Amino acid sequence: SVGTSYGEEISFTTGSAKPTVTTVSPSEVTSSSAVSGGNVTSDGGSAVTARGVVWSKDHNPTISLSTKTTNGTGIGSYVSSITGLEPGVTYYVRAYATNANGTSYGDEVSFTTTAVKPTVKTSDATDVTTSSAKVGGNVTATGGAEVTERGIVWSTSKNPTTSGNKKQVGNGVGSFTTELSDLKIATTYYVRAYAINSVGTSYGEEISFTTGSAKPTVTTVS
Repeated sequence: SVGTSYGEEISFTTGSAKPTVTTVSPSEVTSSSAVSGGNVTSDGGSAVTARGVVWSKDHNPTISLSTKTTNGTGIGSYVSSITGLEPGVTYYVRAYATNANGTSYGDEVSFTTTAVKPTVKTSDATDVTTSSAKVGGNVTATGGAEVTERGIVWSTSKNPTTSGNKKQVGNGVGSFTTELSDLKIATTYYVRAYAINSVGTSYGEEISFTTGSAKPTVTTVS
């Protein structure tokens, strides 16, 4: 009834925690790159010393991977450039933020890079005769989409295409060979390997060979 008294004052400090970070949905996706980022909304009571994004072909990537960016320190939003990607592949991305208490991750988001035309090489011609030759190629990359057709195109003019003489030799990746027959004697032919996926048709480098000559043909008049 006389009044209120107070004891001596004491103080305490609450513990700090890991940061809080959100992941920005990827944009500007190409066959080999994308743009993402994050937003550190709380430092957890301890300074954020590193932040960025980490990505992988597998779920739940972590900063133990080399595929990550470093985008400054502190709280706030940031933009991350993701590079060195493969075409036609799905990647999983998480933003991260690190302070003295550890590393936190934002929600996982995913994106798929765009596919490109296949990569194909042309093999040198072998076993060239007066009327035939063996040629081939090697599809070394799908471009991120199934290679539905591959083979050889040839012509007596440079830069043959699939609209001219064409011979399909299977599909998919890997090396292949075939024989061209019924060729003209002593004639130079230009050859390119080709490969087709849903994006389009690619050609290997052009090679050439010349069929062999033969003895003349003669008839005797009675």
